[in-house]
Amino acid sequence: MYYNSVRKMTSDVASISANTGFNIDEISIIKNHIFFNKYDLGGSEPESFAPEYHMALSWQRLIDGKNIEDMDIILLKHELREHELMIVQGMNYSDAHRLAENEYNYKLLADLKDELL
Repeated sequence: MYYNSVRKMTSDVASISANTGFNIDEISIIKNHIFFNKYDLGGSEPESFAPEYHMALSWQRLIDGKNIEDMDIILLKHELREHELMIVQGMNYSDAHRLAENEYNYKLLADLKDELL
């Protein structure tokens, strides 16, 4: 449900840009990459990424500008890098995700957070 509400938001990109120092174009690319774009993820048709709990929480913290965690900034860096690898360099999702994860491992931070809870 949260992903659907993000898709309707119009002020989140500017808020996240102001709260993080990433420029508006970068945040727009990241938002489109996470919430709108459809890719070959191995199914029969291109699809959007499945909603992910920690990513939703990160997006909300980034919008609010309160209690932003290191993992939230890593999310932005990971998604921007992944998008670059896929769109600019033409990699498939699996390879791009793996390389982006080697540089900016958001999943590891999310998993560690789960272990602490």
